Amino acid sequence: MHIEESIEVRSPREEVWKFVSQPERYEEFMFGSHWSPVNGEPTSGPRARFRISIEVRSIDLGGVVEVVEWDPPHEFTWTSITGIDQRGRWILRDCPAGTMATVRASYQVPGGVLALVASQLSKPLIRRDLRRSLQALKAAVE
Repeated sequence: MHIEESIEVRSPREEVWKFVSQPERYEEFMFGSHWSPVNGEPTSGPRARFRISIEVRSIDLGGVVEVVEWDPPHEFTWTSITGIDQRGRWILRDCPAGTMATVRASYQVPGGVLALVASQLSKPLIRRDLRRSLQALKAAVE
C-alpha cells in the first residue's frame, strides 16, 4: 500500500527540516504514530534507529526502522528492520510559499487475502493521520 501527502509551509526548508529530521519531535505533530529511539543506536542521520508504533484500529504496523538515506535539508528515508514491512520518506522542496513538505509511506501487511483486506481498510485511516500530521507540522513551524 502506498500513500503520499503534501502541504505548503510558509517557512524556509531548514526550519521544516528541524522538525521532520528528528523523530523524537514527532510527538509534537505526528498523529497515529509513536517514535522512540532504540537504546545504543544513533538518533540522527544515516543508520539512526527508532521503534515505531502505528496503530490502525486493532492492527499495530510497528517495529524497528532505520534511516537509510539522509540528505539534509532535503530528504530522508527509513525502512523497516523488524515488524511490518514499511518504508517512508520525507521530502522538502522550495516553493513560492516557502517549503513543500511531502511524506510518502508504503507498507505491506503479511498474509493472504485477509492481509489485503486489512491493508485496504487501513489506507484511509493512515492517509487521514498523515494529512492531520502535515497540518500540525505546518502550524508548529509557521
